[in-house]
Amino acid sequence: MADLVHVAARLRALQRGQAVPIVAQRQLVIQPHARILTLLAMAGEDTSVHAAAIGGFGYSPEINVVADPRRRDDQYGLLRWLLPLFEAYYAECRAAGTFPQIWVSSSGALGHLDTLADRLRFTDEDDIKRLGSLWTYAGERSPVAGQQALVAATKALRAHFATGQQEGEDEHLGSLLTWIEPPAGRDIFAAVATAEAQPMAEKTDPRFDRTALQPAIQDYNRARSAGESEAVLSFYHARIQQLLEGVIRPIYAATQRAMSLLTAVRWQPNPALDALADQEAQEFERFMAARDEGFRLPYHDKPKAGAMKIVARERAESNLEAGMLRHDRAAREKGVVSGSVLRAQVVDIRQQKVRARLFEYDFVLSSHQDSLHLRAGDELWTLDDPKMSLRIDGVERRGPFTWVTGRVLVGKNAAKRMSLGTTLDFGPEAPNWQAIGNELAQMSVRLTNAPWTHSDITPVSAPVGRPMPADLLAAVERLA
Repeated sequence: MADLVHVAARLRALQRGQAVPIVAQRQLVIQPHARILTLLAMAGEDTSVHAAAIGGFGYSPEINVVADPRRRDDQYGLLRWLLPLFEAYYAECRAAGTFPQIWVSSSGALGHLDTLADRLRFTDEDDIKRLGSLWTYAGERSPVAGQQALVAATKALRAHFATGQQEGEDEHLGSLLTWIEPPAGRDIFAAVATAEAQPMAEKTDPRFDRTALQPAIQDYNRARSAGESEAVLSFYHARIQQLLEGVIRPIYAATQRAMSLLTAVRWQPNPALDALADQEAQEFERFMAARDEGFRLPYHDKPKAGAMKIVARERAESNLEAGMLRHDRAAREKGVVSGSVLRAQVVDIRQQKVRARLFEYDFVLSSHQDSLHLRAGDELWTLDDPKMSLRIDGVERRGPFTWVTGRVLVGKNAAKRMSLGTTLDFGPEAPNWQAIGNELAQMSVRLTNAPWTHSDITPVSAPVGRPMPADLLAAVERLA
């Protein structure tokens, strides 16, 4: 059901011929010192860097181009040019107690950077390994919900705007920006078609490769093999650089424009982002401290490390959802539509005396929602003040209303002062980012010895002492 909200926004954008905002509050942290990194890979060489552009928000890029990245020395020369730029940036962020943020144009560019980080960590050159390790911080954070270290401009814009085209087409940064800022007096689809002709990820256009770039590289390699002078090689190199700068500069500029749109004053503050920024800074410090202590980054996680990363990602996702439901109005309304948030009126408050000065309070709530995901035993918390938790005891549909009964577990003083007719929003418990560390510490103890499913020893089968039930399915269902 929540997807219908997005579908409605897309239909409105299609009707207007312009993207429409879908939120009023900013959806991500934007570091003022963030670095924009644009990399171009050679066709067929997914782990290469043919050209690189890097700069800060509001600044022109520094650009470096190699004539042929298939030559290892040339490729490593470009990477060594990038290394001190990232080392200095990471050191500045660490000294300031904050975290670095890298912006790329699209999800494809993000995946390219992540792939490069994996490859470079295992080269035989120490300085190249160092760059791979620094990039690994951003790459490992990228799949974690709520991370702020590695940002794809297309994903950031899609969190704020809905266009009138399919979601897959939004991955082209140029077309996405055209929907957001369409040219006046021109058909939107004609403008988008023009924008799509310009590459916006990590690869150049195949026709450009065939007609311009490949002949230039062939001329360079031919001159190099023939032992031509440095002046001749510089001429061919400058030709290749001119061609690639014509591709990489628009991508860098488009990423800059995306950041400008998202730093505009139209976006209201989002308190949920404060916790995300603090968490990112802590993660960055832990990562850098581990590198200082000499812990290496493995190519494949062992079962224990893999399990702990999965748990951390799951907890991060639940924390992000809980935080957004409390502080982001758009997320709250989507939760109401989807049924993950209970919005109900207080119909009755039943007070039951247990003993002297000890009372229990049961709420009877009425809601218009027909897509609630509730069951007996669920524990919900109020998303606004006063802070209360409610254990659901019963859910019943009566005509157009859903009646919910539940017992107050936390916040009994607030419950007895509650007025009938008050509308409350209930959802998951408030986010607790510190609990991730505690949970991982407990898992570390439990997983000291790997379970038999991840070892080479199969346990000896133990006979069951109890008789097998006649109806196994019925016996299992009785457990619920």
